[in-house]
Amino acid sequence: MKKNYLILSMLIVFCLGFYDVSYSHTLWLNATNYFPEIYSPEYGAKTTIYFGWGHGYPVADFLSLDKLSEFNLITPEGKIKPINPGIGGFLATKLSFPEKGAYIITTALKPGFYTMYVKEGKIHHKSVPKTGMSGIILSLHFEQYAKALINVDSSDSTFSKPVGHTLEIIPLVNPAGLKPGDFLPVQVLFKNKPARFCPVYGTYAGFSTGDDFAFAATADGQGKVEIRILHHGPWLIKTKVKLPAPDELKDKCNELSYTATLTFEVK
Repeated sequence: MKKNYLILSMLIVFCLGFYDVSYSHTLWLNATNYFPEIYSPEYGAKTTIYFGWGHGYPVADFLSLDKLSEFNLITPEGKIKPINPGIGGFLATKLSFPEKGAYIITTALKPGFYTMYVKEGKIHHKSVPKTGMSGIILSLHFEQYAKALINVDSSDSTFSKPVGHTLEIIPLVNPAGLKPGDFLPVQVLFKNKPARFCPVYGTYAGFSTGDDFAFAATADGQGKVEIRILHHGPWLIKTKVKLPAPDELKDKCNELSYTATLTFEVK
C-alpha cells in the first residue's frame, strides 16, 4: 500500500512538473510549400495546408473537424476569407493564391476544459470541467490559436500586423529573408497587449519527434524575444500564458491556459 502510494505520488509530481509544455495536445499549421510561386496567371501559386495536433512536430495525431472554431486566409491587403477544411487525415486543404504577397493562414480551437485526476489509484484525463470530481491533479480552461506564414514571391512586412487572436506571436520581420545563424525578432501579444515575461519555444522539422524544443527563452517586459534560427527548413514557435481561474470559473477549473503557435520556413 505504502509503495503504491509512493509511486503514485511521484507520478503526480512528475506530471505537474512536466505539463507546462506537453500536458495536452498542441495545435499548429503545416504547409507543403511556404514559398509557392506563380507560374501562370491562370493557376496562380499553390500549397496545401494540413493540421498539426499532438506532441510531435511536424505531424502527430489527427484533429477532429468539429474541434475548429476558425480557419481563415488573410490576404496581403488584410481581407479575411474563411476556408473550408479538407476532409479526413490531417484536414489537408489545397489553397491557391492569385497574386504575389504575404499571406497568413489562421486557425483556432473551440475553447474547452481539460481535467487530470486520480481515481482508484490511476491517473485519468478528460476534456470536461472538474465539477463534482475528486482527486484533482490539474484542471483548466483552454484556448489555442495557430498561424502559418506563406510568402508568394514576396518578402514584405505585412506579417507584423496582429490578426486579433487572444494570444498570438507577431513576427517583427518577414522570415523569408533569414538564414541559419540569424535571429527572428517576435512579439507576443495577449489580449492586444504585450505578454510580459512569457515563455517562448522554438523548433525545426527534424530536430525531435517528441516534445523537445531546439530553442527556449523568456520574453522581455514588452513581450519581445529573438529566436535564433539554428537550421533551415520549416519552423514552429510556441508560447503559453497561464492565469488563475476567475471567481466565476473556480468551480469548473483551477487555471486558464492559452497557447499560440507560429509556423514558417527558413530557406
